[in-house]
Amino acid sequence: MRAWENTCVWGGNKMRINKKGQEEIVGFVLVIVLVAVIFLIFVGIFVRQDSNSTRQESIEVYQFLDSFMQHTSECAIGFEPAYSNVGELIQQCYSNSECTTGKSACSILNDTLEEILDLSWNVGEDRPIKGYIFEAKFDSNLSSNNIIEVKRGECGQSVRGSEYLIPAFPGTIVSSFNLCF
Repeated sequence: MRAWENTCVWGGNKMRINKKGQEEIVGFVLVIVLVAVIFLIFVGIFVRQDSNSTRQESIEVYQFLDSFMQHTSECAIGFEPAYSNVGELIQQCYSNSECTTGKSACSILNDTLEEILDLSWNVGEDRPIKGYIFEAKFDSNLSSNNIIEVKRGECGQSVRGSEYLIPAFPGTIVSSFNLCF
């Protein structure tokens, strides 16, 4: 018997002793193939979801929203020196509050939004930024209500934006700003 032909006789049949190693290799290859197929399925799902979405999250837009929400408005609720910032003004608009000047919080909010957005973003067909959309809505488990929306220009396929969340019991006010290219 040769050294590489490790065989044993059992009941008249020859059986290879090294068969166990071959089975382990086949099992390992099958596991690798299975993991590769699962990985490709997940990559395919991820790529499909990305191609349908035209909006890209932008840190710059979030930072703009964050500072924008801290801008002091011309609306004081309750007494004169306590002027509301834009974030508070959105909440007051949702509550249909009135400023000490007699104007509604929504009217002041709309004027403030248009002024800041028009000064901050030059939009037009001949400009890199073709338009923008600012929306604020109240979201809860039960419903979703639009508070305000300001649009300028036209939106195409490429959009960069972000959201800013304001807690408002029993839900959240979601302010989103999208730049259209």
